[in-house]
Amino acid sequence: MINLKEAGKSSFSLCVLILFTVSAYSQSGSIGVYGTLNEYTGDLNRNHYHFYNFYHPKPGAAISLQQYLSPSFNLVEKFSFNQVQYQNDDKVYGVDADFLTLNVKIKYKFNNDHIFKEDAVIAPFLVAGIGGTYIDSKVYTNFDNSTISDGEFQANAAVGAGILFQFSERLGFEISNTLNMPLYDAWDGVTKGDNDVYLQHSAGLVFKLRKSKDTDMDGVSDRKDTCPDTPGQVSVDSKGCPIDSDGDTVADYLDKCPAIAGLSNLEGCPDKDKDNVADINDKCPDVAGAARFNGCPDTDNDGTEDANDRCPNQAGLDIFQGCPDTDSDGVEDAKDKCPNTLAGIKVDETGCPADTDGDGVIDEIDRCPTTPGNGTANGCPEVREEVKKRLNFATRGIYFETGKATLKSNSYAMLNEIISILEEYTDYSLRISGFTDSQGSEATNLRLSQDRVDAVKSYLTRNSVSESRIEATGYGEAKPIATNATATGRAQNRRVELELFLKDQ
Repeated sequence: MINLKEAGKSSFSLCVLILFTVSAYSQSGSIGVYGTLNEYTGDLNRNHYHFYNFYHPKPGAAISLQQYLSPSFNLVEKFSFNQVQYQNDDKVYGVDADFLTLNVKIKYKFNNDHIFKEDAVIAPFLVAGIGGTYIDSKVYTNFDNSTISDGEFQANAAVGAGILFQFSERLGFEISNTLNMPLYDAWDGVTKGDNDVYLQHSAGLVFKLRKSKDTDMDGVSDRKDTCPDTPGQVSVDSKGCPIDSDGDTVADYLDKCPAIAGLSNLEGCPDKDKDNVADINDKCPDVAGAARFNGCPDTDNDGTEDANDRCPNQAGLDIFQGCPDTDSDGVEDAKDKCPNTLAGIKVDETGCPADTDGDGVIDEIDRCPTTPGNGTANGCPEVREEVKKRLNFATRGIYFETGKATLKSNSYAMLNEIISILEEYTDYSLRISGFTDSQGSEATNLRLSQDRVDAVKSYLTRNSVSESRIEATGYGEAKPIATNATATGRAQNRRVELELFLKDQ
């Protein structure tokens, strides 16, 4: 049988040498040396976790190597020689096991400048990782001692927590508890339930074996670095600050013109004409201009650069290549025959007030802008006398059923005559007024008169007349034109009146 203790000592010494050598060449490495005590929990004690009782303590030793990954994380390789012994209370059975274990773990540091300062004296941490273990164990009873594991190599998982007390930048004292979980259940002689585990208590010194800290990795240690946050791969001077070849306070790695002194707000480039456009981007570097025109001027500030401005000394409009339109009528002054047209007035292509129908009345005051008015002041054609007579005649031919709003069929010819008049005078609207005699109640008569004019309106709209051109109002027995005391007078009062009119614009 291999003498595990002797093998452990040799392996331990070899690992110490290897880890120390690696750390010596690591710029961010630390090496730790520890003493350990271990406690068993497994099948023999029915998996009762009663750590820190130290019934059967046996010493061990460990060595670790740590590499800095970030303010929050380190990579840890820990090699340990652990002795684990357990006996039940009546000493009927027990286990005696030795472990050589190498774990690779991630260490989360609470002193990461988020929870505690990086240089905090007390620095708690958590660790977790995996590795391998070499197990040599034997179990014993009152009747027999037997070797269970004679040189087994098995996987191992580990989790733990601890505290580092930092005495100085280079030296600290670390205590930790690590739960080792060999992925092999038979090492205590019983193979049932969960895998058996042991808790490793360790305490020892941690030494930082690295060069002076250089946070920005620019080759200048932080103690000498007056610019400790320089981005990586940037050339620096002896003080650790980015090189500024042209001395314009803009470092070369940010300077678009590193060989010519320039302005910081222009990324280190010069601006000869002082128009806030760097010369390398300025199409007119000798004349002050505007950034929107790549440094070229717009003398009249009208939004059209001089090179494209037909009127460079007069503020104008882009649509007229920089030439003005004084009255803002959409016709540039050079082509405007009426350059002082009042705002809002519709104009023609010459810039003068438009007269669409050519009747001498401009559209602005023409109530019939698309129909010639034949010399009328409002620009609308006058309703001829004969048309007025036709309209008046038509009113006499509109008949309803007695006491109803139902049109009689002999009314249709007159209504069609009204439609033809409206088609002739397209700019005019029609006002329909309905009246009754005084027979019956006033409310009934008012309703009847409204229903009758609505019936007329409905006929017209069904026959191509726009509803917007018709106003229909019933007045009932109001506005009589004859006496209601006689049948003749009442007949005259029962009437529909029609009137052509121009709506207000």
